[in-house]
Amino acid sequence: MSKRSKACDITPKVRREVMERDGHRCIVCRSQYRLELAHAKISRAHLGLGVPKNLVVLCQTHHKMLDSGKYKDQVVVKDIVDSYLNIIYGDISESEIKYKKWG
Repeated sequence: MSKRSKACDITPKVRREVMERDGHRCIVCRSQYRLELAHAKISRAHLGLGVPKNLVVLCQTHHKMLDSGKYKDQVVVKDIVDSYLNIIYGDISESEIKYKKWG
């Protein structure tokens, strides 16, 4: 496994931490069913790290909306996710949540 893949993966420890932080519920609708961890601010495809500051618990429906929903739906979910993480962590810099190959 490459360094990039390891950095972007979600470890079991981080998975437990994020699930506990979010109360084992989707942060959008509070559902307890079909939960998934989502790379929230920077997607894995765009080198988003698998760290708590970049992860949230979403139900399958809201995760799909965030990743590939209609633009309007994406914006609504993204705004909720960004606000939620900013309340918990304050301003999050890209350098904290994005993989850097050099440095």
